[in-house]
Amino acid sequence: MGSTGFLEVIYGVLFDPVRTFRRLAEDPPLFLTLIIVTLVNAAGTLMGILTLRALGPGGVAPEIAHLVAPVAPFLALSGFFLWYAKWLGWGAILHLTAQLLGGSAGARGTLVAYGLAGLPAILLLPVEGLVVLTGLDEAVASPLLGLLGLGVFIWSVVLLVFGLREIHYFSTGAAVAAVLLPVAATGVLLIILLVFFAFGLAAVTPALPSWF
Repeated sequence: MGSTGFLEVIYGVLFDPVRTFRRLAEDPPLFLTLIIVTLVNAAGTLMGILTLRALGPGGVAPEIAHLVAPVAPFLALSGFFLWYAKWLGWGAILHLTAQLLGGSAGARGTLVAYGLAGLPAILLLPVEGLVVLTGLDEAVASPLLGLLGLGVFIWSVVLLVFGLREIHYFSTGAAVAAVLLPVAATGVLLIILLVFFAFGLAAVTPALPSWF
């Protein structure tokens, strides 16, 4: 990819994703992707800490906010490291689903597509920085960041579909299915677990002593 590969990948994924992922499919750059996502993850974590300090934990009682504030940086750092577990874990699920749907790429290609699909998150950084610098009111800043976060999430999902399609050499429908099937399966599993929990709770409730 040459010395300018770093910027080429970032710009290409954001603004020319189909052609960029098609080119990356020939030799998925896992190490370069690791560097990129680490920088994005670190910048997002740092900006998240600064934004939380500026806005505070919105919607939380003052006495709880007072307890949460000191540990917020540690929670953010935990999120930084947990992101890699999510990348590997969810990446493995995506790869298995893609293979079942006829995908032909290796696990490295799936991890590259999944990692680079999160690049739109960098566009939140200047907005969060503006919120911190201007001291924007929490009632305005939180909805604004929420809407932008939703837009970034949708953009990332679209990029993931493009990335899986080009790297695994299958159809758009198969790529969409590879993204949505694990989510649907997780939702169904959660519903089943909730049903079993509800039945179990109903079974033991009559045996519980009544103090009211």
